[in-house]
Amino acid sequence: MKRAFTLLELLVVIGIIGVLVASLVHFVTGGMEASRAAQCKANLKNLAEAVGNCMAADTDYHRYPLAGSLEHMNVGYIQSGSANNSKCYWEQSGWISWNSNGAYRNGPKNHVANMSWFTSCYEQDRETRYYCLTNGALWSAMSASSPSYVCPNHPRVMKEANPAWSYVMNAYFGWDTTMGRGPRDFWGQTTNGLRADKRLLFAEIQWTDYTGDKPEASSSPGTKYDGVLQYRGCGGNAEAEAIGFNHKTGRDVVAHVVYADAHVDEIVWKDGQDLQELTKWLCEAKDVAYDAGAGKYEEVKK
Repeated sequence: MKRAFTLLELLVVIGIIGVLVASLVHFVTGGMEASRAAQCKANLKNLAEAVGNCMAADTDYHRYPLAGSLEHMNVGYIQSGSANNSKCYWEQSGWISWNSNGAYRNGPKNHVANMSWFTSCYEQDRETRYYCLTNGALWSAMSASSPSYVCPNHPRVMKEANPAWSYVMNAYFGWDTTMGRGPRDFWGQTTNGLRADKRLLFAEIQWTDYTGDKPEASSSPGTKYDGVLQYRGCGGNAEAEAIGFNHKTGRDVVAHVVYADAHVDEIVWKDGQDLQELTKWLCEAKDVAYDAGAGKYEEVKK
């Protein structure tokens, strides 16, 4: 006569299966998160290398591409008494372009930049976002690969918003503080005094709330989330922004960043730290130490 399983034995077996399933789900989920994090860091590395390729192509000056678009003065058109004297400006695209609608396509113009071009393309229609992406200074150097601009975690969080890019470039590398109220001539940064191993080049946009600072899951129109990281004290009318801590490694909340020398790093969130102050120090490439009591970064005295 065959002996049947008792209820207790069945419950034990079911419990063991439940533990195994939970462990498997945790393992698979953790592996997927690690894979998405690795892709995000690869994107940042590719962006930094694309910047390097653009600098190498600038054989005269080896300047960094601009963080934000602006109206650039063409000094060759400024001639006394010349009919071209009033037509001396062209478009110089940032790594993500503004929405100029091809206004400079036929050559230098008189001052035509307007405020609407400086509003973020981030939440605009697909056609506008594609224009800003493909007209950006890095598009060719990025092999025209739009997925390389997006962290795989970002669309999962944003869902229906379907972001076209997940990263911001340090405003130190040039953006138009006039915001369309006047033309600006800016030639961009070179490697002189750069401190490339400490100078932030790209970081992620904030889109999670892991740190308790309540970054918005969707952006509002305007300069915020336009692709330029406008850190505290960087000039113009910029509001102080902060890097995004959008990933988890074990129990740590981390931010992915890449520096001007193209090395990628994870910055671990510390309780009580001032995100805007941290962002400022990273963008300005200062030697810093973290004061946990004050929740701020202070310059190291040498």
